[in-house]
Amino acid sequence: MIFCLASFAQQRSTTTTYPYNGLLINPAYAGSLNLLSVIAVHRKQWINVEGAPSLTAFSAHSSFASNRVGIGLFASKASQSITDDYSLYGSYAYKINTPIGILAMGLQGGFNQRTSDYEKLNLLSTDPLMQGAPTRFSPNFGTGIYLANPVYYIGASVPYLLENIILENSELTNSDDQSIEKRHYYLSGGFIYPINDHLKISPGFLLKGQEAIPLSWNANINLIIDEVAYLGINYRNTGDFGILGQVMLNENLRVGYAYDVNTSQINTVSSGSHEIFINYRIKLKNYRKDPQCPVYF
Repeated sequence: MIFCLASFAQQRSTTTTYPYNGLLINPAYAGSLNLLSVIAVHRKQWINVEGAPSLTAFSAHSSFASNRVGIGLFASKASQSITDDYSLYGSYAYKINTPIGILAMGLQGGFNQRTSDYEKLNLLSTDPLMQGAPTRFSPNFGTGIYLANPVYYIGASVPYLLENIILENSELTNSDDQSIEKRHYYLSGGFIYPINDHLKISPGFLLKGQEAIPLSWNANINLIIDEVAYLGINYRNTGDFGILGQVMLNENLRVGYAYDVNTSQINTVSSGSHEIFINYRIKLKNYRKDPQCPVYF
């Protein structure tokens, strides 16, 4: 006899290239670069594993009102096995100049729409609880705070405050048989340390907390070469080692890549995880230089 009392698992995707794409974890990041930034990122996890997670995300943000306001938007599709999760969120950040940097307070709101297609399963017999392709629409909102200057940054956020029910069946009456998303709490930071006129190093971290899940953390360090190329290493406490980096092709366009290897037994069937992004940046007509504006984050 086999039975399950309860299970807990990660629900929100986290990219390895998050140091270059802060809007995905903190709405207060919107408008922090003082220009229009548009990023498209794709992550394919655990290559060669059928049904492994993948993520495609698009984000854009810019500053307005003489750099006092930031507006952002991101859309994503996260897939794993038979489930597709689409999301669309808008962000607003209000920025205040302080003696130690620009302090931004942000809000975001939007929704997720999840569909699980049970018809894709290879069932040995008909299961009345696993029929069709149920869809769940889940509105949500979140908040964050972000302090940055040309030397360092630190941010904290709770991007999704509502604990929505994302999967249930009308024939199930026990609340333990529901799938409920829990709040995620993020704390991130990093700084720049110049070695010489051509090299700088930038260590950073990300802490992620969630109810009933052990605290997870991510540490990385980037080497910045001649203000043009970033090359770094990354480690997660789940046992993932990785490399990441980006190259500025010109003033407006940059591309980046990350590769992760897991040290658990899954590496016997998977060659790792790949992630790639393209970032386009441009100064709008209302551009106004601010000496407190972060340059590298």
